[in-house]
Amino acid sequence: MKIGLDIQSTLKNKTGVGWYTQNIIENLADNELEFEGYAFNFLGRNNIHKSISTLNFDVKINKILPYSLYRRIWSYLPIPYNHLVNSQADIFHFFNYILPPKIRGKVIVTVYDMVYKLFPETMTKKNYRWLEKGLQRSINRADKIITISKSAKKDIMKYLAIDEEKIEIIYPGIDHELYSSELKVGKVKELREKYNIPKNFILYLGTLEPRKNIGRIIDAYAKYQQQAKDDISLVLAGKKGWMYQEIFDKVKEHSLEDKVVFTGYVNEIDKPAIYKMSKLFIFPSLYEGFGMPVLEAMASATPVITSNISSLPEVVGDAALLVDPYDISDISSVIKRILEDKKLQLRMIEQGLKQSAKFSWQKSAEKLLTVYKEAGGYE
Repeated sequence: MKIGLDIQSTLKNKTGVGWYTQNIIENLADNELEFEGYAFNFLGRNNIHKSISTLNFDVKINKILPYSLYRRIWSYLPIPYNHLVNSQADIFHFFNYILPPKIRGKVIVTVYDMVYKLFPETMTKKNYRWLEKGLQRSINRADKIITISKSAKKDIMKYLAIDEEKIEIIYPGIDHELYSSELKVGKVKELREKYNIPKNFILYLGTLEPRKNIGRIIDAYAKYQQQAKDDISLVLAGKKGWMYQEIFDKVKEHSLEDKVVFTGYVNEIDKPAIYKMSKLFIFPSLYEGFGMPVLEAMASATPVITSNISSLPEVVGDAALLVDPYDISDISSVIKRILEDKKLQLRMIEQGLKQSAKFSWQKSAEKLLTVYKEAGGYE
């Protein structure tokens, strides 16, 4: 049986979808199944070799159409997707919410969250229209839907009226070798200079946008600073997102310009060390399909504060301290509790390492192989 994999999201400027896709398909291996990847890469102009060099199967590239154009006109094309990528696959798997409207055979689609329903204001109009127009159609057409947490599954069932039996949960994994690597003195010095990181700090790492609740992180940090026993900064690491200016304004409102550090975008390879350098990681997000940063922080031996809503309690188990993300006093008091209790820090680190060990890309890939075989009628 041949499985066709849409690898479009892995080609360049990878987001969370691209990293999830690449990590899980790199771990696919089965003697009973044959894999083939597909992507659109107009006239071969983009260098894609680096993205696909780690894959253990062939990738077919359509060089006639740019993907952005194909996505705009696919409803009007009389040619099925199968022909455009010259595929004889038995099952197709699309990793980025939407299926091409004209496709033959069995199909699987991965849907990560319901952000566009719960927080539509955080999306561009273009992406919102894309999901509003195509997601329900894709869900109805798909033979199987994959999502990344029990919480996300519940949201998909609620907003898209889909039978529970049609949805499979496949958690993301983590590169334990990368995140458990020893923190070297030279690396610490390099990152302090590269990102202007202070010696003693609380860390947030993610996109700077309202859904991540960064305004309340700053409010809670300001409240903690009024009673702090030590000199500790707040590092907000990540690229600017939607309405980021409000976050900068919040820092000025509290006169914390000399205590809050904005690093800008952090390279993937630098993230493990930055987690390890921090005293604690704070991530009181208002909504996550999964919440990779809390898993990364736990795997890096860093105490974690996160929200008591959406998927986040599911990811951290008993290893983190949960807060009401809308309660500034709650967030501030938990910051204080962790920073002033060394025994608690050590216990959280130990529990975090145990919890993060439950997640691996190999486990994710094994579960995905099972879904493929079930969809193909294998016993």
